[in-house]
Amino acid sequence: MSILSDFEDRVGGALEGAFASVFRSPVQPSEIAKALARAMDDGRVTGVGKVYAPVSYIVSLSIEDSDNFGAFTTTLAGELSTYLVDHAREHVYHLTEKPRVVFVEDEDLRLGRFRVSADLAFEDADEEFEPGLSTESVYDHEADGADEPAPALAGLATVTVGDSDHDVALRGDRMVIGRVSSCDICISDANVSRRHAAIVCRDGEWYIEDLDSTNGTLLNGRPIVSERLRDRDVIEIGLTRLTYHSRGR
Repeated sequence: MSILSDFEDRVGGALEGAFASVFRSPVQPSEIAKALARAMDDGRVTGVGKVYAPVSYIVSLSIEDSDNFGAFTTTLAGELSTYLVDHAREHVYHLTEKPRVVFVEDEDLRLGRFRVSADLAFEDADEEFEPGLSTESVYDHEADGADEPAPALAGLATVTVGDSDHDVALRGDRMVIGRVSSCDICISDANVSRRHAAIVCRDGEWYIEDLDSTNGTLLNGRPIVSERLRDRDVIEIGLTRLTYHSRGR
């Protein structure tokens, strides 16, 4: 079982228990976990014989989502901390202490959007690091059409998932979309194949590719095998629509 699947099982058990009747937020715990893992990866620095990872994390939620999470944030913070320990172990990162995850409200965020930040917070001030590496990383799920893009998303293409205004930055060369939790963009829908489609970068341009899915992939209402994406293109996978936004939009 992957560490993300293990995390989802633990959180799922909590949500089926004491918090089943109160948790209503469109922000899913697994998406927060993935964002924190990326922040850990982005914030790592090379020391003397070790790769250090951040240990201090802040998750910013909209006021509405914060209210919806309620007391569940305490349980979730503990599970996210355990998940980050497992992620660091899997990638052979050194932690100076057990990661701390804190939830805060941000009145500038809209329902369904969240932001995470990570900081190394070193206790040992004598460590030497390679020059040019930052000790802070921010992973931002906010892209609400403001004139200035959020710093972590500036210059990055994104997709808005569903109707929740949940934006995911496209990173690397390939983002897999599917039903299993190991996918970069996970969609819980029986109409979606386990590994349904992929958004692939070629020569600086993003393409949508169907991965021989059972029900196919639509782009602006028509079935495709592979096609280049343009700003505001709508991808349909199962019952979910994903809207593509080109860099800096």
